Amino acid sequence: MMIKPEVEIRQRVNKSTLKDQISTQIKELILANRMPPGQPIVIDKLAEEFGVSHTPVREALAMLERDGLIELNSYQNPRVATVTVKDVRDVYEMRLMVEAWAAERAAENLSDEQIKQFEELLLIARKEAAVNNYEPHLRVDLMLHEAIMCSTDNKLFWAMAQRIQEHSILIRSLVEATGSTQEIERIIDEHCSIVKALFTHDPQTAREALVTHLQAGYDRTLKVLDGKNLSVTVD
Repeated sequence: MMIKPEVEIRQRVNKSTLKDQISTQIKELILANRMPPGQPIVIDKLAEEFGVSHTPVREALAMLERDGLIELNSYQNPRVATVTVKDVRDVYEMRLMVEAWAAERAAENLSDEQIKQFEELLLIARKEAAVNNYEPHLRVDLMLHEAIMCSTDNKLFWAMAQRIQEHSILIRSLVEATGSTQEIERIIDEHCSIVKALFTHDPQTAREALVTHLQAGYDRTLKVLDGKNLSVTVD
């Protein structure tokens, strides 16, 4: 019996959707540091956990390799991408370029009501961090930086910024997974400074607060890598 074209299309769409869903879930685990940098990935185990065959899992991992989040090797299990000093330098160089400019636009485009929401979320994050619950901090961290970049209302910029953001989250998770409550509170302080600067609606003030935060984040990350005694080349 001939299969109708629309059935074939629907099957392809369903398969694609499954691959995308698995990719998204694995990415969330990586970015939440539940699958830390360098961790081997057993495809059999993932396929069993997702209740699927190996094919969509392999396809999802190939997608994540293109995003730089997974390393594939013909002779070994895939693994979550490792982080080197050069990776950190590359990411923070790009963040300083794109986010500093975006902070200027955010100071001009975000409303007081939008900024006020982040002020309230940061209060919650600080309260929860005091009892070693860092989830609210992780959420507001991502939301604040994303809101700043989205405020540019530039689709081309956002497409580029998203790739940088994904690599950034992988690197930032190193600090947040190993940092103390005091370290997390220091990051919250920096976010509060950014929010305070946005309230001024002065582009230069917002830019300076964002740059100060990114430079501190760069130093924190290098300190963590140094503590792991990684031997890497920075050139």
